[in-house]
Amino acid sequence: MSTLASATTLDAPRRTPPAHGRRRRALLFAHELRALMRVAGPLIVSQLGGIAMNTTDTIMVGPLGADALAAAGLGNAIFIAAMMLAMGTLMGMSPLISQAFGAGDHAECRRVLVQGLWLAVLLAVPMTIYCMFGGQMARALDQPAAVTRDAAGYLFALGCGVPPMLLFVAFRQYLDGMGDTKPAMALTFIGVAVNIAGNIGLIYGFTIPLLGIRVPAGGLIGSGWSTTIVRWAMLVAVAIYVARRRDLRPFAGVPLGPSLHRLKAMLRIGAPIGVQLGAEIGVFAYAVVLMGWISALSQAAHQVAINIASVTFMVAMGTSLAGSIRVGQHVGAGSRRGVHRAVLTTYTLVILFMALCAVAFLSVPRWMMGLYTTDPRIVEIGAGLLVMAAAFQVFDGMQVAGLCALRGASDTRVPMWMTVLGYWAIGAPAAWLLGLHTPLGARGVWAGLVLGLASVAIMLAWRVRRVMWAGPLIHRAPAA
Repeated sequence: MSTLASATTLDAPRRTPPAHGRRRRALLFAHELRALMRVAGPLIVSQLGGIAMNTTDTIMVGPLGADALAAAGLGNAIFIAAMMLAMGTLMGMSPLISQAFGAGDHAECRRVLVQGLWLAVLLAVPMTIYCMFGGQMARALDQPAAVTRDAAGYLFALGCGVPPMLLFVAFRQYLDGMGDTKPAMALTFIGVAVNIAGNIGLIYGFTIPLLGIRVPAGGLIGSGWSTTIVRWAMLVAVAIYVARRRDLRPFAGVPLGPSLHRLKAMLRIGAPIGVQLGAEIGVFAYAVVLMGWISALSQAAHQVAINIASVTFMVAMGTSLAGSIRVGQHVGAGSRRGVHRAVLTTYTLVILFMALCAVAFLSVPRWMMGLYTTDPRIVEIGAGLLVMAAAFQVFDGMQVAGLCALRGASDTRVPMWMTVLGYWAIGAPAAWLLGLHTPLGARGVWAGLVLGLASVAIMLAWRVRRVMWAGPLIHRAPAA
């Protein structure tokens, strides 16, 4: 029944809500804000930890020169575009778990975990093969020879870390969906610290104590191997943590074999999420290719600038993921007004934060670029890109808030088509046209990205309004 069923007719006088009603709504929103921040805090830190591994790699590779930075950018673009497709598919676990948890069905949470682990294994096989042959893809894109050579070795090293990365994501979706977000956060930051130490040794070389054996400098490729070793260690750690939690009993009383029915249910939600993320990351990967056609310096500057922009985006992503969990729990409990509060709180926090980040990008772009490289040519190009990044900060926050809110209500198919349309029918052609066929050059590529993000943000805001306010509340399907 509509929440507006008791509304008065148009010619009836509008009543002013009593003061206690306003106070109650304010208290409910304050409660929602506290609940969301309890979940969001560790998620934000965890998301920042994930990007911190890439950030530390970029900073520590920076002294090797423009070609190494460009190769890191190209390799990461090829790698992350595929990984987002796989990781997004696994994110189909989160709404199923959060809705089951909200309904008090803990056995269903465990069943989703088991099938999520099977899905991670199935996805890891093609993704690992893809990374192993990523060098051939880099060469086919007509990138500079020095860049593609290092990118190929870097991708091979990263490919060996795909299976643990996806299995870790499955465990994290299980814990996050129940609101237990701190373990993944802690493990991620421990992993970052270990990765920094590994980078020092494997990028620049080191001597094994006591044995006196010298491990040669691996450069960018050594950075890739350090990241892969850390990802295997993180998988072992999270598996031990979950198995030792007596209150979770993750594999107790549930079938351990693959279930075609449940895998299909997860794919119905997760596959569109994977396509959404793949479409977004894919258009940024396409931007890397366009930058390579402009110059290696532009490609290196893009790698640094996009890394800086990614840091701010991860805060918006962590907040939005928390919003998705809160929406899912309210849907599971059948509370439409709770859904409204979660959506509005998420949008407000994300927009305010991204607006502040836009001001920072406009104020100190050269200082930010200088944290990564001392090459004045890269700093100058990158500073111009950060000014463009300021233009899309709020739009980027709006689109991820909208996607995650809809995801919490299991609405993923229509948003998928909206993202594909916005990024590839608007953003990608605009980036090609403005970047390669106007004097804007590298800044023109980013201007195209701004247009794509803005169009997606507007379409998703319309979808949120339609689904969460005008449409029927989407309930969790009963377990089979």
